[in-house]
Amino acid sequence: MLLENSPQEAQARKARQVLQACQDKDDSHQLNYDFRNPFIVCGATYVPIYRGQKDISCPYCGSRFAPSIEGQLCTICELAIVGADASGLVCSPTQMK
Repeated sequence: MLLENSPQEAQARKARQVLQACQDKDDSHQLNYDFRNPFIVCGATYVPIYRGQKDISCPYCGSRFAPSIEGQLCTICELAIVGADASGLVCSPTQMK
C-alpha cells in the first residue's frame, strides 16, 4: 500500500528492500514428529521421545529426558541430577512402599 501512494524516493527504496527481504524468507522446517506415535517431550531439548525409545527421569520431579541429558542438572526443578538413583519427593510415609 505504501508504494501505491507515491512515497518519497527514500521511503520507496526502503519499502522495496523490506518486501524483497520478506519474499526471500522460507518458513519451512523439517520437524521430528510422527502424529501416529504417542510421545513425551524431553524437558531439556524439547524434542519428542516416542513410545519405545529409552528415556530417563529426574528423581525429584519426575520430568522425562532424552538419554543424552543424563548426569546434568534437571532443567525443570533445578534440584536433582537427571538419571540419579534417589527416592524423589516424598510427602507421606505411605509413599515409601
